[in-house]
Amino acid sequence: MKIKLDLKIFLIVLVYILTKNIRIFALSFIFIFVHELGHVLAGLSLGLKITKINITILGFSIEFENYGKERRINRVIIDAAGPAVNLIIVIMAAILGVAELFYINLVLLLINLLPIFPLDGGRILKTLLLHKYSYKETMKKIEKISINTAIMLTFISSISVLYFKNISFFLITIYFWYLILKENKKNKIVQKAFKVIENNT
Repeated sequence: MKIKLDLKIFLIVLVYILTKNIRIFALSFIFIFVHELGHVLAGLSLGLKITKINITILGFSIEFENYGKERRINRVIIDAAGPAVNLIIVIMAAILGVAELFYINLVLLLINLLPIFPLDGGRILKTLLLHKYSYKETMKKIEKISINTAIMLTFISSISVLYFKNISFFLITIYFWYLILKENKKNKIVQKAFKVIENNT
């Protein structure tokens, strides 16, 4: 099992320290870890083996060796397990009246359900689209949906900076753009590989 650390996380920690939001960041990171435990437990319960753990700006991400015979169903179960954990905590926090935990987990829930690949929402959407479309068509649709979502978030986060002087959401949106561009670059490489294979057959 490999563990990979994204060094950009230290830059975000520095920003949170300078803006005096380190406590919120620490709490968020703890619940991101709890979120990822949901993915892990779901994967392990399906008999899958963890191959890689990525530590990034948005927390942790887990990769499994394979997804078994029921590949698509297992993927949806695993991808949905993380947000499900945050939803449970949101409900419990609402019942107990713990506002801070309620809002942190609500934000994590909403962020992870965004239709941006490779967030959980984007992964679930990709799996569902593959049931109807080819891989090439699916990735085109995912790319378009991800970009449109990021444009909308850029507009909203810009307003939050101007009116509420809060740069946290804006920084997260910038990271979303980074993820989208990175995945689009990977997708173009895959598409080129498919074209080479098609031309040689």
